[in-house]
Amino acid sequence: VTPVYMKGSVDEATALVKDMRENYGVFCSIVVYPVIPKGMIILRLIPTAVHTEEDIRITLDAFSAVGEKLKTGAYDGHLLTAIGE
Repeated sequence: VTPVYMKGSVDEATALVKDMRENYGVFCSIVVYPVIPKGMIILRLIPTAVHTEEDIRITLDAFSAVGEKLKTGAYDGHLLTAIGE
């Protein structure tokens, strides 16, 4: 398991994970409060030997995109209709 640490709320984490799965094709799960401190998000990825260099690039590109969306507040208030456009 590979953890990725980010700052955000439970609602933002839920929206971000949905966006990752539906719009970027990247599966990850979330860990949020009370397991970790409020305001933190841990995204859990499970890389395997069958993942390719292209899979890694796609995943890194997806993280760049969702990281920017998180910074700009795109996941605040579940604006998911605007995210997929």
